[in-house]
Amino acid sequence: MSLSRIGPGGLSGRPLQKKSTEFIRYIAEKTNYLLPVIGSGGIYDSSSAREKKEAGAGLIQIWTGFIYEGPSLVKKILRNP
Repeated sequence: MSLSRIGPGGLSGRPLQKKSTEFIRYIAEKTNYLLPVIGSGGIYDSSSAREKKEAGAGLIQIWTGFIYEGPSLVKKILRNP
């Protein structure tokens, strides 16, 4: 997705999911998994949270998914790690 198609303002959520996972994996690998990495970007369910953890994130940060899915999203993710 190009910035010209998005328009002014921020970009978050699902459009960033794959790119943020790639970045998490890159940082984790380059630091030999010694640097704490917080995974964020497109986390809407257990599967997308697991994707970040498997890429090397030690912690998960939920923003847009929390807004759209509500507080129960945290429980859903914790039930199906």
